[in-house]
Amino acid sequence: MKASIIYSSRKGTTGRYAEEIAGFLKQNGVETTTASISDYDPQSVQSADIVLLGAWTSGLFLFAQHPDKEWKKFAADFPEIQGKKLGLFTTYKTLTGSMFRNMEKHLAGKTGESHVYLKARSSQLTPENKEQLEKLIQVK
Repeated sequence: MKASIIYSSRKGTTGRYAEEIAGFLKQNGVETTTASISDYDPQSVQSADIVLLGAWTSGLFLFAQHPDKEWKKFAADFPEIQGKKLGLFTTYKTLTGSMFRNMEKHLAGKTGESHVYLKARSSQLTPENKEQLEKLIQVK
């Protein structure tokens, strides 16, 4: 099984979170590539079974959460990847609110339905995150 993790990070927290996700997947036998939205290789997405897309939570503290401008441009240019397991992830300060809904809106039907939503206030995986990832990598 192969996974491709692509993220946007402003201060590095989301990038470190992506690396934590990658480390967990690798420990569980999943071949994993990790890249920022500016450095990712579209071929790594096409050859992956699992695609995880991440962005830091922008917006007001209590409402109007959304991905940053660079992630929105990335999503507009992202290739169609139907038939793959998809996960979305974010790091945040107070709330994620409408973040995942907005991420899916910007992907505009290019992906299948999301299988997991991972969120963290820091770059550390929570026990719930690990449980969600374990379910994601289980063979159908």
